[in-house]
Amino acid sequence: MKKPTGVVRQIVAQILLGELNIDQAAERLKINCQLVQHWVEKIEDEVDASKRPAPIDTSPPPQPTSVPQRTRKKKEPEVDELRAKVQALEEQLEVANFKALYYSTLVRVAKYELGVDVEKKSVTKPSGSC
Repeated sequence: MKKPTGVVRQIVAQILLGELNIDQAAERLKINCQLVQHWVEKIEDEVDASKRPAPIDTSPPPQPTSVPQRTRKKKEPEVDELRAKVQALEEQLEVANFKALYYSTLVRVAKYELGVDVEKKSVTKPSGSC
């Protein structure tokens, strides 16, 4: 089976937000309900898997041709290290953004479908009291 596409992810997000139920999503996509349920579970599994740290690709990037040889040798390790860090941070940012979407969706579902408000509200104390 193919990996869920952007359209499928949007439909799953609508399901988790309570905008669609599984039957409506299946009808919209002209597929059976079991497949929609499978996609919901698969995306939830991806979120669980994303909690693990992302592996860092340590393969060296392609070498620029316009930099003089002596300068390139001095800066190569530093540039390679920075590129690896940037790539790792980009992967972590993608995971964090997906988690944020997932958790905000869960909060909305809890609030609107289940009637449970799980967001913490700030409480201001009147001045002069303990």
